[in-house]
Amino acid sequence: MNLRKLSRSQVIPRQRPTDVGVAVARHLLVRSLRQNYLHHVLAGCPSVIGFILSNPADGDTFVEAGRTLHRNRNRTKRTIRPEILHWDSDASGRRTREKDLGKTLTDNDHVVAFAYGADAFPPTFRLAADGILALPVADLSALKTASQAVGIRGLPDEILAIAVGEPLSLLSILIKPGRSTRHIVRSLREVRKDQLGRHRPKPSLTLTLDNLHGFGEAAAWGRELAKDLDEYRSGQLPWADVNRGVLVSGPTGTGKTTFAQALARTCNVPIYIHSLARWQAAGYLNDLLKAMRRAFHEAIADAPSILFIDELDSFGDREILDGKNEQYTREVINAFLECLDGVDGREGVVVVGATNLPDKIDKAILRPGRLGKHVKIPLPDLDARIGILRHHLRDDAASADLADIASRLEGASGAVIEQVVRDARRKARSERRPLTFTDLMHGLPVRIVQSEEAFHEACVHEAGHAIVGHFLGSEAGSQLLECQVLREVGMDGSGGRTIMRQIPGRNLGKAAYVAQIAILLAGIAAEEFVFGDHADGAGGSDDSDLRQATLIAATMEVSLGLGESLVYLTSKQPDDVLARLRLDPLLRQTVARTMDRCFQRARGIITERRDAFDRIVQLLMERGRASAEDLKHAIVTV
Repeated sequence: MNLRKLSRSQVIPRQRPTDVGVAVARHLLVRSLRQNYLHHVLAGCPSVIGFILSNPADGDTFVEAGRTLHRNRNRTKRTIRPEILHWDSDASGRRTREKDLGKTLTDNDHVVAFAYGADAFPPTFRLAADGILALPVADLSALKTASQAVGIRGLPDEILAIAVGEPLSLLSILIKPGRSTRHIVRSLREVRKDQLGRHRPKPSLTLTLDNLHGFGEAAAWGRELAKDLDEYRSGQLPWADVNRGVLVSGPTGTGKTTFAQALARTCNVPIYIHSLARWQAAGYLNDLLKAMRRAFHEAIADAPSILFIDELDSFGDREILDGKNEQYTREVINAFLECLDGVDGREGVVVVGATNLPDKIDKAILRPGRLGKHVKIPLPDLDARIGILRHHLRDDAASADLADIASRLEGASGAVIEQVVRDARRKARSERRPLTFTDLMHGLPVRIVQSEEAFHEACVHEAGHAIVGHFLGSEAGSQLLECQVLREVGMDGSGGRTIMRQIPGRNLGKAAYVAQIAILLAGIAAEEFVFGDHADGAGGSDDSDLRQATLIAATMEVSLGLGESLVYLTSKQPDDVLARLRLDPLLRQTVARTMDRCFQRARGIITERRDAFDRIVQLLMERGRASAEDLKHAIVTV
């Protein structure tokens, strides 16, 4: 980092601000000091203060504002000219320049410094500083205050809000004293057009739901929507009959944004991409609500269109609100619901919400007529992974058989697969030759090959799930489909999996839930039966056997009335159930007793069917995979 030390001759406080960008920067500096109770800095008392900048484009503007930070005179009526330090992003020569830092801090009563991160300030400065502060966002309030400070009045809030988030140097150019309000408004509207171009990317000419892979149910819903919109445009279908809201959920990296862009291209409509975080950047609550409503109005003006809202779970859930932010969050959600409903039903606008955490979304957002349809994007299966590889490879390695690479990417998201191809291209490009199959192998994520002992343990674990799942599946309302053990640990860290499918249309009572717990605990029951102890593979993650079994046992007690009493204590949302479990030791004891009984039941089934269990273990050791038919044959063989 280079330390730029500005000479005292440069540090001349402005008596009257004439630069809007500098005025905004000064407003933010002052606000930050007041919010952190460092009023003595503003009063002209001796001080050393550091500010963390986020945008290098604004660095010089904040440095200029730092020169005017102190009041012109202190109690002795002496003009205060602070020493200004600025560490930029170049690390060369830092040690040499820092030799003089101690003398600078000793010789000056007022030091204002800027850098791009707390760690960028040298240790000596951090020890001497009264505070190192992160600067707040340049919101609408800051822009209004700065504009008025330089003598510019009469700019409507909705026009001035356009400048939120733009570089301060651009504000200095556009909003100048003496320039007519009409010209300022016209310039800001040009900025708005540029913003729309950035926020509303044009759908790719080739990216459609027909040439993407791994989207399953979401792709099928999107094709139906495309037909509905065609009929709506032609007047054959009223808007009330269009499925105009959907929640798309799936693990990180499965391509929810890519799906929305492909959906827009398939439907041949424009797409607007937004999020609550983007609206919050506009400033305070009123500014956020204006930005939200403006997003809906823009989409309506360009209808038919798609409004994509990412990270929908960030809105929160009004049922679990508490603390000082409760009123704020409630008003945001209520305003969002008003936008979803719309005075005219937001005709022509399909709202697509995306999340990794669908359980954390307010139920009112997901009701029919708003985002009533919920489609999931799963991690891609083998065929989908082959298709994703081929899509990103385009014409490269056209004759290569991608099945082996795709199988080694089990558990990988679409984003990870794209990165594999990107890394392969980089390797080929660095060696100035076409991409080859070997390059793809080089780009695969590191996988851990299981030892024979670990592979045997994994086979025992999955065989336990399989045999207990076979005998208790009907009681649990589920059907055993497949059992698989991997020689190499997959992308999800799992060495194997047993797949059970829930049978639709079944009402589940206490016996069904207890059977589900027994199936989940059958893996570690099998390990204890064979080895006398179990390893850690059944726990440690949100989708682990132990977490799922614990949630079922606790939900029976606190929400479903299927435990020791009929008392309802909380919703069946996992976070609510686990929170209750952490706080209630008696509940933990009850859940532990239920899980222990289910564990013993699973172990009893394995003990009674020892021969069938051993055949499944041997089958998995030999093949690594067994279908439902294979498992059934191994169990019923005499």
